[in-house]
Order: sequence, then structure tokens, then C-alpha cells
Amino acid sequence: MLNKNPIFINGFQRGGTNILLNLLGSHPDVCFIDGETHQVFTGRASQPVKRWFNKLAYAPVLIAAREHIFSIKRQIEPRPPSSLALRYIDGLLYLSKLTAARYNQQADGSTKSRAELAASRLLGKNVNGVVFTSRLLHSMYPDATFIGLVRNGLALCEGFVRRGMAAAEFGRLYQNVCDQMRRDAARLPRYQIIRFEDLLADPTAVITAVYDLARLDKQAVNQFRLQSKASMDKDGVRRNTFGGQQHKALNWFQLNELNSVFRRDVNDNQIARISEGDKRLFLAQAQAAMAHFGYL
Repeated sequence: MLNKNPIFINGFQRGGTNILLNLLGSHPDVCFIDGETHQVFTGRASQPVKRWFNKLAYAPVLIAAREHIFSIKRQIEPRPPSSLALRYIDGLLYLSKLTAARYNQQADGSTKSRAELAASRLLGKNVNGVVFTSRLLHSMYPDATFIGLVRNGLALCEGFVRRGMAAAEFGRLYQNVCDQMRRDAARLPRYQIIRFEDLLADPTAVITAVYDLARLDKQAVNQFRLQSKASMDKDGVRRNTFGGQQHKALNWFQLNELNSVFRRDVNDNQIARISEGDKRLFLAQAQAAMAHFGYL
């Protein structure tokens, strides 16, 4: 395979994966791909031309596998495609890494050269249904590192319901994805699950743990990057975090500064805005996962 020692973050959309992605991506030996993992194959609605190019490039995999392996809607593991298809997927991920220079900005404002991108370890983010591809990705990359990130499901439920998903439907997704992460953590050699809340409470400890798991030297990082994104205040207004007034603006922090930049009340602010009916509908589907991770 072209990619060596890749790192994959597994979790939920709006579940804090972007924070962890940027903290790991601060390391000079790590390189982002162009968007979330599924977007390498399906593109983004905001980029219609590139979206069709991505879909066209992915078409041979769809034909060979006879299913959409990297669908965020799936809730079962995909069937293993042929070794040729796996090598083709590896090639698409490698190409995405080489063309993602704009995502790999350094603290001094520079971007990595093509040679630096090629030598870097791929860093991908698998959300929702793409979490079910971990065993397939491990068959491609036995040296891969997987980090599962879970978050209080009631807080996540608020965001999904606000965007149109039924609370019960999200409850099923939450339970199934959490179950899959637990199965994979038990059977894959380098897979660790962490909680979003622990990352907020003690970022230094979590960064140390995930860097050790991924075999990254924390001392090689002078500053850690965070990307400004909106999160909810107590008044229900979504405001940008991490010192940025512009959405997705990059800001850089010393390790000892991270404690002061996280918004630790974000879960409470979101949970306060869920109706009691939606809470019951969600918990009817996801109570087991919520209990396992200490959220009940």
C-alpha cells in the first residue's frame, strides 16, 4: 500500500472529531486528507465540479464492491472487496493526501511541499457509518492507528434533531456506532476509545495518550492548532470558539494554553434545549451505550 502507518479518528458528526483531528494534525509528520474520509469518494455539495470528479474516480470501487463502502448512512460492516479494489482505494486516499496542502498549514503560515506530503502519515476522519469500515481499513493497513471518540449522546442528539433527524433514528445510530467502536477496540491491536468530555477536562492527558498510541513524538510539536467552529452558549446562540471570529479560521496554542480555550459547558447548553419527549425517544434506543460510557 502507498500509505504507511495511517491514523483514523472515528466518531460522530459534530461530536468533537474536528478538535482531535487538528490536535493530531499539528504534528509535522502527519498530513490531512482532503475532507472527511467519505468525502474523498463522494465529494462535497459545496464543490459540485470536484464532487463529480470524486464520484467518477470512485465508480470502479462501487462497481467492484457492488455497494457504497464509505457511506455515512451504513450501519453494518461492508463486505471485503477484492485486493485490487483495496489498492485502488489506497491510491485515492494517497492522492487526496497529496492534494490537501491547504488543510496542512503550519504555525508559521507555510504549507508542506509535495515531498513532505508524500512522506507524511495520512490522517483521516471517519464519521457515522464510515466507522463500520475500521476492520476493512485495518486489513489494508495493519499498522494503522484508530482513535474512537464518543460524546454524550443527548448533546449530540440536539444537533442532529435541529438538522432534521428524528431523535429515535439518531438513538439507533448512536447505539450502533458505539457498539461498533467497542467491538473494534476489542479486536484491533491499536484502537483506543476516548471521551470528548475527558478531552475538554484534561487536554494534556488525552493528547499524551493519543500521541503515544499513534507513536508520535509530542516534543516535536511547538504549537497545537485548533479550528474555529460554532458551539452553543447558554442562551442558545452558536458562537465561534478558539479565538476565531471567522468560521474555520486556524489558531495556534501552546499546550498549557489549551485548558483555557475549550468551552466546557457545551454539552449542558445543548442538552438543555432538547425536549423531554426527544430525550425519551433517544434513550429508548441508546440507553445501553449511554450507560456504558458513563453518561447516565
